Amino acid sequence: MKHFIVGPVEMYPSTKNVLEKGYTYFRTQEYGDMAKECLTKVAEMMGAEHSTTIYLAASGTGAMDAVVDNCMGGINKGGNDKALVINGGSFGHRFCELLKWYNVPYDSIDLDWNEVVTAKDLEPYENKGYTALFVNLDETSSGKLYDIHLLSDFCKRNNMYLIVDAISTFLADDYDMEKWGIDVTIISSQKGLCLSPGMSIISFSRRMVDKINRKGKPNSYYFDFKPYFKNIERGQTPFTTTVSIMYELKDMLELIEKSGGKDAWIKIVQEKANYFRKKAAEYGLTIPDYPKSYTVTPVLLEEGVNANEVVKYLRENYKICVNPCGGKLGNRMFRVAHIGNTSLTDFDELIEKIQLSIKEVRERNCVNVI
Repeated sequence: MKHFIVGPVEMYPSTKNVLEKGYTYFRTQEYGDMAKECLTKVAEMMGAEHSTTIYLAASGTGAMDAVVDNCMGGINKGGNDKALVINGGSFGHRFCELLKWYNVPYDSIDLDWNEVVTAKDLEPYENKGYTALFVNLDETSSGKLYDIHLLSDFCKRNNMYLIVDAISTFLADDYDMEKWGIDVTIISSQKGLCLSPGMSIISFSRRMVDKINRKGKPNSYYFDFKPYFKNIERGQTPFTTTVSIMYELKDMLELIEKSGGKDAWIKIVQEKANYFRKKAAEYGLTIPDYPKSYTVTPVLLEEGVNANEVVKYLRENYKICVNPCGGKLGNRMFRVAHIGNTSLTDFDELIEKIQLSIKEVRERNCVNVI
């Protein structure tokens, strides 16, 4: 099966088989030093050299949950935080659900699937006492990429914390946490890092670390960040860590370095995205024109061709996986990812098989109508 999905992505062979080399007990200095070195390199790649970076045994949603719990003071905890959320898809909406769960007052800028946030959208929320802005920078459900400069300037003007889910934009698009004044960055293992799912990495600005340390206990015992801050000094976590994924991370970081470093790696991803988008347009496929992350390309299908059926046909007949869409886009659009161990030749084959699948689904529908 060839995977053109946002995650878990098609892994690189050396990373996939890394445990064949053996591993050490994770409560040793050897393991802790390796973990610290890996996290330092990841922090450098996200522009977070002066930030505090920890790792969790959790999916990206687990990290999002932990960030809301630790960083925001809900009403039930006597907090005075008030959040603003960019709610333009499934993952932006997840922040709304988490804030509601923890009784943190919030408002949301609600956008349709093909709308991006603009300065005009932000105007009503200037100087209204918000303490934090939450954004899923690449709204993975549609592939649109928000303007981080716009959001950063808004937060600076309003003295707000900027909390970014960069899970699917990291290592595909430009990202600089400290340059853009970001206070929290969330990433996870199975997307741009091309690892197995199950590990999340979070970086915090100094002022956010201070805020968390001043705050009382979070709701979660397992995800209380204060013990993580203490344990990370020796490369550890308070509880059992993601041993195998940390070894995968070490291997993957070495692979990125051999390719020329972060910028060269991102260039490879962008080359694949641009190649697919150009070819798709030449073959008459429709790609939305809003700003997009290089991580994933959304493909809109013509009326009468069910996107879910095309996705299923690709998987069952050609052993090719692409991402379906949920909700009202389920029958209209699918997504093709450009991260992971894929080549330009793979995208040539993908385009060919997409065309054949669309033709087959269209003909089936015509027969059914008759």
